[in-house]
Amino acid sequence: MHELAFAEQILTSVVDAAAAYPGARIRRVRLSAGKYLGLDRDSLTFCLDAISSGTPLEDAAIELTEVGPEFMCPACGRVPAGEEVLETCPQCGAAGDMSRGTDLFIEEIELDDEEDQA
Repeated sequence: MHELAFAEQILTSVVDAAAAYPGARIRRVRLSAGKYLGLDRDSLTFCLDAISSGTPLEDAAIELTEVGPEFMCPACGRVPAGEEVLETCPQCGAAGDMSRGTDLFIEEIELDDEEDQA
């Protein structure tokens, strides 16, 4: 279950970022995960719930959006890759690299400040 390792990294990153806003509570975290990362949404949410007790992330809503892979073409830029793993650009034939298919990003952290909690 690699979701636990990802949950631990997410917890650390989000709590560290929120530390810049003393007294704020984390309401929502929006994540994007590459389709080929193989994260199970329910398992990740379960792991985050289990390890966030007593932290600023406790009771925060977790939103996970799966993103498809992209092909990074040095000539054309980014090209959606669809379902296939590409080695050459479907538009111009140049060699390039797959991107965003195996990444996990914290897109947004929504906070409530102390006034919102009163």
